[in-house]
Amino acid sequence: MQQFNSLLTSHIDLQLYILIGIAICYILAHQYRTNAILRFVDVCLNYIPVLTHEFGHILCNKISGGRAKDLVIVVSPTEREQTMQQGYAVTSSASRLSQIITTFGGYIMPPLMLYIGVLTIQHNYASLFVGAYILIFIYFLILTSRKVMPLIILIILAGLLYFIFQYHQDLLTSQLISIVIHYILGVLLGEVLQSSWTILRLTFNPRVTEWDGSALRDLTHLPVICFSALWIVINLYTLYTVWNGLTIT
Repeated sequence: MQQFNSLLTSHIDLQLYILIGIAICYILAHQYRTNAILRFVDVCLNYIPVLTHEFGHILCNKISGGRAKDLVIVVSPTEREQTMQQGYAVTSSASRLSQIITTFGGYIMPPLMLYIGVLTIQHNYASLFVGAYILIFIYFLILTSRKVMPLIILIILAGLLYFIFQYHQDLLTSQLISIVIHYILGVLLGEVLQSSWTILRLTFNPRVTEWDGSALRDLTHLPVICFSALWIVINLYTLYTVWNGLTIT
């Protein structure tokens, strides 16, 4: 365990071009998700962002005194097309304020985790970022009503950990952790970019569309653009901070 901790806290050289490449793949897979192959690629790439978004709802719900009942990530492309949902969180709120905070929390979680990820890794505390996602995943596994896919992922992770401790492949393990971290940060970067466009599109869509912005409008009687502007400002600030952090030596 000491060897593993030492590995996680060692320096990881984040490559901006790799993060941008993953983010571009993420956006393209989402935009062309009707393609027979890309629909499955889209599910794989946005598993972490969907988990992060929905966990944001649950975290804010807990902070505001509510209770989480379920957290689901939809992994079937067909079900996604039919329901227009990538995932959802089922919560009960203690008050109207709690409901507002819960609804608002989804879109702030991906940029927050992207910011935390880059910050902790730059200061050689990759274990904090990896540990945060391990805890989120464990909570998700306990709470979700659809446990098959999380259990498959858990078995794969357990196999990797067994390989790490059994064969002491330090170099390969270091490379694997670097790949995982680049993957998580890359898809989060893609989600921050993609969600900014999605927020703009939903905000100015003349047709009535149910989403977090419209739910907040109904709860607060404030225009949707108030919340959309705040979400986009948070996204832009995160992108600016990450860019500066990775380009300034």
